Amino acid sequence: MEVKILVNHKNLSEVLATYGIVILADCLGCAVTRGRFTKTPTILCDDSVFRSMNFEFEHANFPLLVERIATLDIVEVDGKVTLMENGNEVIKLDWFDMGGFIGDKGNFSKADKLEFATLHRRVFAELARDAEDAGDLFSLSKDAESTNYLANFNLKKNYIDAGGVYDSADTEVFARDFLLLVAVQSLRSIMTRLVNDKSIIYGLATEWTAPAGLFAALTGVSQKRLEATVKGFGNYGLVLATAKEVA
Repeated sequence: MEVKILVNHKNLSEVLATYGIVILADCLGCAVTRGRFTKTPTILCDDSVFRSMNFEFEHANFPLLVERIATLDIVEVDGKVTLMENGNEVIKLDWFDMGGFIGDKGNFSKADKLEFATLHRRVFAELARDAEDAGDLFSLSKDAESTNYLANFNLKKNYIDAGGVYDSADTEVFARDFLLLVAVQSLRSIMTRLVNDKSIIYGLATEWTAPAGLFAALTGVSQKRLEATVKGFGNYGLVLATAKEVA
């Protein structure tokens, strides 16, 4: 089946979340066969964000994939947060202390990472299962009544300062955030470069291509290229800025 998900392509975290789908599908043994990013008439989505691009991909049974992702177990194995299915390891999430984090590093370093990952999987499960249309998946969010440490991946400065004071709006968690967690694990070198260099060029595959082609376009030559940047605030904080298209 062919699936289309509306994406804000100028938000690197949303682009990476699409790769989270590809990565999880592969880890679960039901790979995406091909994908591409295509233009679509600009739409104002439920989160008040304009989106003008679709991530299109082919998958044998996307509703089943969503259900499998929603029911993943999250446990600690040898001190590492690990996604499991029926007792089998799907992927380890150990990027938390390896760089590439955008937000308040001081407070995030103190957070319980198992609870952090479990929160985002729960929100994904609740929102993705209830979604009437897969195309709206990335705009869906809910108040989780818990700090969203990924808030600054979402093009906003949500932290009042880097010393531990949070805006109440930080409790809004997106369905796509769990997919971002997975993507950063496999693509942490990109995030580390972005944090260290304060900018990075990324590309979008605009023609149908196998997953390997999607990854090649992200870091290599592609017809659609953008530059993402991060800005600092306080002593430790970073926030992702809206990307700009480059020639």
